[in-house]
Amino acid sequence: MASKKGSGNAAPVQEKQKPTEQAEKTTENTRTESAQTLVPDISVRIDKIFNDETKKLKAFASANIGPFAVHGIRVFENEKGMFVNMPSNSYKDAQGNTQYEDVFHPVTKEAREALVRHVIDGYTHALEQAQSGSQAPVPTSVSQTMQQM
Repeated sequence: MASKKGSGNAAPVQEKQKPTEQAEKTTENTRTESAQTLVPDISVRIDKIFNDETKKLKAFASANIGPFAVHGIRVFENEKGMFVNMPSNSYKDAQGNTQYEDVFHPVTKEAREALVRHVIDGYTHALEQAQSGSQAPVPTSVSQTMQQM
């Protein structure tokens, strides 16, 4: 028995169409807009301020980002100004060099800028309060716990 060509057993092959330029622009605009709107509410607490002018580390902070909490954010100051380091773990690589890996980090530029801005604003506000003496210095989370006991 001979089979006929095109007997209908094979599915027709469809070529994938390339997205149009307009579709590509729309997709890119949607990604950009969604990235900008994905920055949730951020509240910052300064856990400890260091008053040693010879050290670059100025404070430890915690942040509530939407329903999540991040602890161990560090505020530094050097000749270029203030900057923020995210919590990280250290490890030794195969050559014995110490490497650092962030435990937490924002995934978009907008989210990072918003978090850094909130942390530095929180630090400057807490520092002003501590220096003015109008309110008690910002207590650390450890001293809050000790006072509650």
